[in-house]
Amino acid sequence: MKPAAVAPVRNRGRTITFSAIALLTVLTLAEVAWFTWFERQPLPNGNNIPRWLFLARALPEVAVEGLTFSESYLGLALKELAHVGNLPQRLPVVAAAGLIAATALGLGGMILRALRLCGSLSPGERWGAAFGLGASGLGVLTLLLGRLGLLAPWPVRIGLGLIVAAELVLLVREWNERQKKPATSAAPAIPGGKPGSRALPYVGTAVIIGPFLVMMVLGSMLPTIDFDALEYHLQGPKEYYQAGRISFLEHNVYTSMPFNVEMLHLLGMEVLDDWWWGALAGQLLIAAHAPMAALMIAQAVRRAGSPRAAWCAAVVYLTTPWVYRLAVLPYVEGPLGYDHAALIWAGLRAWTESGHLTRRGFWGVAGLLAGGAMACKYPALISAVIPFGALALADAVRRRCPWPLLAFTLGWAVVMTPWLARNVVDTRNPVYPLAYKVFGGRYWNAAMDAKWSNGHGPKPISREELWKSVRDVAGRSDWQSPLYVALAPLAFLRRGSRRFAVVVAGYVVYLFLTWWLLTHRLDRFWLPLLPGLAILAGLGADWSRRLGWLILLGLMIVVATVANLAYSSTALTALNQWTDDLRALRTEVPRMLDPALAQADASLPPGAKLLIVGQAAVFHVNHPIVYNTVFNHETFETLAKGRSPAEVRDALKRLGVTHVFVDWFDIDRYRSPRNYGFTDFVQPAEFDRLVQAGVLAPAEPVGSRHELYRVRP
Repeated sequence: MKPAAVAPVRNRGRTITFSAIALLTVLTLAEVAWFTWFERQPLPNGNNIPRWLFLARALPEVAVEGLTFSESYLGLALKELAHVGNLPQRLPVVAAAGLIAATALGLGGMILRALRLCGSLSPGERWGAAFGLGASGLGVLTLLLGRLGLLAPWPVRIGLGLIVAAELVLLVREWNERQKKPATSAAPAIPGGKPGSRALPYVGTAVIIGPFLVMMVLGSMLPTIDFDALEYHLQGPKEYYQAGRISFLEHNVYTSMPFNVEMLHLLGMEVLDDWWWGALAGQLLIAAHAPMAALMIAQAVRRAGSPRAAWCAAVVYLTTPWVYRLAVLPYVEGPLGYDHAALIWAGLRAWTESGHLTRRGFWGVAGLLAGGAMACKYPALISAVIPFGALALADAVRRRCPWPLLAFTLGWAVVMTPWLARNVVDTRNPVYPLAYKVFGGRYWNAAMDAKWSNGHGPKPISREELWKSVRDVAGRSDWQSPLYVALAPLAFLRRGSRRFAVVVAGYVVYLFLTWWLLTHRLDRFWLPLLPGLAILAGLGADWSRRLGWLILLGLMIVVATVANLAYSSTALTALNQWTDDLRALRTEVPRMLDPALAQADASLPPGAKLLIVGQAAVFHVNHPIVYNTVFNHETFETLAKGRSPAEVRDALKRLGVTHVFVDWFDIDRYRSPRNYGFTDFVQPAEFDRLVQAGVLAPAEPVGSRHELYRVRP
């Protein structure tokens, strides 16, 4: 099976023409102007500090006179790596994540064998695709077992180990079969290549991306500081682990979204038999999606372009501060980026394959990946399922065969059907809480739906807003890299891959427009277009092999990499105490994020249970809690509205609540203009009423706008 033939880039002799000099001069001026604009942009989430400051302070005695190495950003980063004595604390986390990752590779390998694709894949394609397919499959299996209440540490450990053992047996059998076949002739030498020249791209790429990968691995094993993760990405799996099963959580609407990625956290908790340490293992698995996404980007570019373009595309992607940030915070956009990168690769392979069975297999892989993307979050229906489903339909029409579309649909259904069925069972709405006007749903009403739509619905459309969003995506976003805009347009100059570049560029434009028109324009929602941009950037980097361009390309990569590394290493991107004592951080991070709640949690006696009002970022709380998100029914209101003090006392007793924590600061924040809103029932007078009736003891201040009440016996 041969890949699609792509014309390589060749220089037409060594003669430097006037037109070549003029083109390189114009291009150099354009790139200098672009980098100048990019570096002068203030960082919206970094106190409007201009980007050039990070570049200037990255290296000692380069741009800032008298700047010592210890004061430079790279020197400060090395200090954060100095506490190597604490690294053994990470070994259980690494071991648990390693077991789950090995299982994902094994399960993915079995899927590829079932689709009869292993013989058509290069090693990079095989391992890159196997990881994503296996991780998605593990999410579905965890959901099914969790709904049956069959999750427990030892059964999970044994089950994962059996899958790994089965894959090892299959790999050994494949190796033995290869040994029995006649030896093939040696690969032809690379024209003009020198001994060891094949290793140069590996060495060069490792030098560039190595620091980013080290920071990703260590940063992912730090306690998270992100609100969304503390509210549901980690809190949902924590509640499942503590309950021993996956069930509907009426108080946390976000946990009814597709939770395929969050199942990795739950597996980590089961393997380590601890919700806090297990979450770190899940975070490390999320970080693993970044290099795997880069691998799939490189595989797509290698097939459509060249090895050199593939290396450049991987470097552009992995050195992006956004990618680092997604690797060290337990968002789902990191795995979502992998799915979109792998989908482009799978779509390319499926479209260009000539063999019927192989083509069907690749469309099945594309369907599984599209299902995995939608199982990350619902917007992937628009960004992944619809466009690649349309591509499968076009292939079916082109070949007058229904199998491309059928294979794609079946692959999508295998992953998504369990998640949709779960919501049907729980709420009668397969996409709860979305589409309430179509499906309705238990535990939801028109007022709640309106509140949700107001907070998550599309934003106003205007020319000014469009231009602002274009600038944000291009370079105003804090964690963007200048290499995308610098290199991606040049993909159309590269001979032999222009048609592919046009298709990918069209897909990128589609992702941007659907993000801008159909979502509330949160910056994380446009990140699925980064893999496509990285592919274009890789092709653009290889548009010419002339020495002048290679020098300019090298300078741009060096400047961008140093600046991105300096910025990523700071706390403006994520928590950067990479080698600190994890046990100390377990206490320090909650105190840093929410001192009042951390103080209340630490002050409670053993056996206490806390009702939390106005706050939902509760993952770090060690005591049993009762809480709700701002979009769910307010628990305190359901307990107290229209009830006598005696009835409120009985309700608290039934729940086992011993203390009530009220976060007036966040309540006022929710009630502020253009925020989500908060029920008017929760007022100080209502708590005063319960204090006067003897239900609650007088409030104990635990912060400037926070109160802790004790429920009287």
